Formats: sequence, structure tokens, C-alpha cells
Amino acid sequence: MKKPTIIAGFLFLFLLQGCSSYLTSSENVSKTKNDYEKFLVVGRSKDNTARIKFENSVVSQLAEQGLNAVSSYSANAMVDINKKYSDSELASLKKKLMSNGYDGVIVTNLINTEAYTDVVPGSTSTAYVPARVGRFGRYLTYYPITTWEPDQLKSGTKYIFESSLYRLAESSGDNLQWVGRFEVRDPSSLEKTVSNYALDLTKALVKNSVSNAK
Repeated sequence: MKKPTIIAGFLFLFLLQGCSSYLTSSENVSKTKNDYEKFLVVGRSKDNTARIKFENSVVSQLAEQGLNAVSSYSANAMVDINKKYSDSELASLKKKLMSNGYDGVIVTNLINTEAYTDVVPGSTSTAYVPARVGRFGRYLTYYPITTWEPDQLKSGTKYIFESSLYRLAESSGDNLQWVGRFEVRDPSSLEKTVSNYALDLTKALVKNSVSNAK
């Protein structure tokens, strides 16, 4: 009789989590896909290190898709992310951006921070242990031994982000083209987190709203 292999349930769960996406919702508000000449990437954060790494990562991912983009922190101080613009100032900013070749703006905001507690279901595994029977001294019978792993509680902090794409060339009504929500749980590495987020964001934009990606 062949002994079954014992596979720990938490390993499979870990593998599933390792390849999961941060993106939780995606909506093509404009119901269309458009070409873009140049994007301005804006990551609104008081942490300049996180902002720079994030914007650079998004610019890099867009470049891999053949799309031209510039980070807001390096765009000649065209946008002040800490300023509350009036309607007239926003109109002037839009004209200024368009005169510098920008026709798309990608803005990312931290929406909320929440504590969470998940229940990780327990699992069972069975091993067959051989036992001696009588004088034959041979393993004639296999006895199943089953072990149970109890449910576990996993607690932590999740960060809810929202990214939006605006089309500056839109002449009528609102110019919001696409919006997506992202959930990041217990980030342990800034570089890995911004890289994964930028990849998910770019994939969603290319799939839903940007038509001239390669």
C-alpha cells in the first residue's frame, strides 16, 4: 500500500496569497478606451520616499507597455499635491498640463486604513502507520492516524487605495475615465508593495481604458 503524502494546508494558502492581486474593483467610467500621448503620475502621500518610489514604479510599468509617463515629483513642480485648488486654479492647471503635452493624469490616494481579523480554516491530514502483527514480523496492516489543525485567527492592518485616470482632452462634462480600488494588507517591504501595486494598476488601465499600449 502506498503511503499518502501529507501536505500542509497553510502552504497552499500561502501560495494563493502570494500570487493574489491588490486590485479589488475596477470600473471603466467612460465606457471607452482612448489613446494617450503622455501621462502625469501623481501619488498623493506625505511620505516623499514612498511617493517617489511609487510614481517611478508606475512610470516604469507604463513604459514597458510602450506608454509615455512622467512622475509628478519630477515634472517641474507643475502640481502641488498638498494644495487645495479652486475651480479657476484647476482650469489653469489643466491648460498648463495640456500645453506641456499631458493628456492623461493618473492620481492615487490612500482612502482608508482599517484593522482586520480573518479566520484561517483548519485542515486535516492522514498518515498510515505500519504495525507488526504476530510472529511474522512483517508490516501486514496499516493504521490511519489523522491530525486536525484548528482554525486560526489572523489580524493585521489593511490599507485601501483608490487610483483614477483623467483624460484632459475630454471637452464635455467630467473627464474621469477609469477608477479602481486596491487593498494592501500588512505591507512588509516598500519596494515590493509599490512594484506589485504599479503592476496591478498598469494591467487594469491597459485592459480597461488605454488603447495604445503595446
